[in-house]
Amino acid sequence: MSIALRAVVSDAATAAHPPSTMDVPASAYEHVQTLVPLPDGRHLNLFCVGAGTPVVIFEAGLGDDSLSFRRVQGRLAAVTRVCSYDRAGMGFSDPSDAPNTASHVVHDLHALIRQASIPAPVILAGHSNGGLYVAFYAAEYPQDVAGLVLIDPDSVGLDGAALKVLDQPWLDQWRAGTRNEIRQARTCLVLAKSGALARTPGRYPDCMDDPPNADPALHRLLNAQLARPSEQEAVMTETLDTDPSPGRDLSNAELAFQRLHFDFGDKPIVVLSGTNELGALPPSQRGKVNRAMLANMAAMAAYSTQGRQVLVDSTSEYLQTYYPDVVVRAVTDVVRKVRANAPTPQAGRGAQKE
Repeated sequence: MSIALRAVVSDAATAAHPPSTMDVPASAYEHVQTLVPLPDGRHLNLFCVGAGTPVVIFEAGLGDDSLSFRRVQGRLAAVTRVCSYDRAGMGFSDPSDAPNTASHVVHDLHALIRQASIPAPVILAGHSNGGLYVAFYAAEYPQDVAGLVLIDPDSVGLDGAALKVLDQPWLDQWRAGTRNEIRQARTCLVLAKSGALARTPGRYPDCMDDPPNADPALHRLLNAQLARPSEQEAVMTETLDTDPSPGRDLSNAELAFQRLHFDFGDKPIVVLSGTNELGALPPSQRGKVNRAMLANMAAMAAYSTQGRQVLVDSTSEYLQTYYPDVVVRAVTDVVRKVRANAPTPQAGRGAQKE
């Protein structure tokens, strides 16, 4: 989805949801946790806390890594084992020779679960683009996923839903925002390859950690990682895969997902949808676009007879950061439902593809 028209969270919202002693210390994300070897020799960085099953695995959104779940991992550790990881090329994970398409991300995650001996079935929780990735995973490996939590997901046809109701010139601006996002991703990769991002990061805020992370050490680390060509290449290939090309309503990732004919049966799905994120749109556009997008996200919940949508009055799509308790309640609810119905998990089940 074009991010140009999505509102940035307000200072008031940040103040209303201050850090908690249950948050994982920021220092935990300043270094490698566990480098899990994949069959092709690459390593992915995996960070797990807590104990119990089903294991919850978080999937970050575009340009994000395990750090984006800092405020929910610690809180959920009292409920079950909960893991986050860095996709190929992001954070502390090795890059891949292949582009970070949805299919590649899913196969990497499958290999990670298998190599780390994480017992299946698992619960997958994905934010933004990560919401599409985890639904894709559940469609590809249905027996390995017991439940889903989709956090303001990039659901199939989300852009198209907005485009169908937008008036001119806002329709043109939305489309321009998507084109600019793709153009910016390409520019950042060129700058990273030239060394410009490493030399003068302050000149290129659109490519770097901006606004700066509140923790100075994390801000420096994020800028160092974002200056790497491998990280910018991962961001660019994910952008190209998940943003619809000009003249198309669906991205390559969405088209690939549609071909899987996903049906989640009666397994629980919770879709968390922010309701106040389109602050850049005028009131004449905001209401109808918001309704169309919320209905589109609700369709993700309808992939299961036990699916439901939870509306969150948020100005930011980062619900896990500004409304962590909402995310924790949703994940906890899915964990409890899975425990009530699932057989005893077995280590290594993640290796089985249905």
